[in-house]
Amino acid sequence: MGDSLAPSVTPLLHQTGVWEAFLASRPLPSAGNRAAWGSRWLGEHAFLREPWGTGWHLDRVAFDQQLRRAAERAGVRLLRGSVSSLGGGPGGWVVATDAGTLQAEFVVDATGRRAALARQLGARRRVLDHQIALVAFLHPIDAPIEDTTTLVEAVPDGWWYSALLPDGRLSLAFFTDPERARGARSAGGWSAAMAATDHTADRLKPYNVTSRPRTVSAGSSLLTPSGGRGWLAVGDAAATYDPLSSHGVGTALAEGRRAGELVCQLLAGDCSALGVELDRRMASYAAYLTRRLAYYRAELRWPDSPFWARRHVLPRSGS
Repeated sequence: MGDSLAPSVTPLLHQTGVWEAFLASRPLPSAGNRAAWGSRWLGEHAFLREPWGTGWHLDRVAFDQQLRRAAERAGVRLLRGSVSSLGGGPGGWVVATDAGTLQAEFVVDATGRRAALARQLGARRRVLDHQIALVAFLHPIDAPIEDTTTLVEAVPDGWWYSALLPDGRLSLAFFTDPERARGARSAGGWSAAMAATDHTADRLKPYNVTSRPRTVSAGSSLLTPSGGRGWLAVGDAAATYDPLSSHGVGTALAEGRRAGELVCQLLAGDCSALGVELDRRMASYAAYLTRRLAYYRAELRWPDSPFWARRHVLPRSGS
């Protein structure tokens, strides 16, 4: 939707060995974050104060492509296609794919929110909220805009996010609950929702706002279990987070690296490592939910709004 990285992700890119690939994807430096949250007035956090300097706005397609190339240079054999079935075999797993049948000692499910392999193995997703995002990509009317900050603005039925992309477009998203989004999905409702904002509406003036939004899932959920004998879920397959928490690309890279180290331990015969990791994940997600609650409780202007009332309490266990 227009991923932005905080400066703190920069050392992780170096440690993971993908810094050169990251730069080759031509990210756009980000000057900082601005937010109208808890007040109609804008607060600003400039990245000039950060030890790693600038943040970054990503062309996500180009970035993912560079990461795949970096993996191949490191010796990974990349097979393009889909997995049709997964079953037990003499060496662990037999995986049927478009490219043929493969045998594997260990499988990692990185299929995103679908958790396609983990669900075949009996895992279930606990959905903790059904938040969605209405997303559009806007073109500038004249010359490219130079405001490289990320803007967040709270409104009675949710909150808005906007950030510049490296190609000059503006990524715009409205986060809300499904029942609150019905009116905003129409052309007239989308325009009215944008016009009802303060700072976001000002930012949109230099852009063509006729683009209709598409709807994507943006809620919190947790896969249980997220690993078992010979398999492990990672990334969005294992857990999803409210985008407000900034658990995005940086978290995915860190968790991916941790998962790689864990698989090495398990293949080396350390049977206790999986249980330790699953316990760590549950504790980490509980801490995330507590932080998420604190973020939303910082906005108290609309106590009668169903959107905000739901987020001023810890979510139930879900289904």
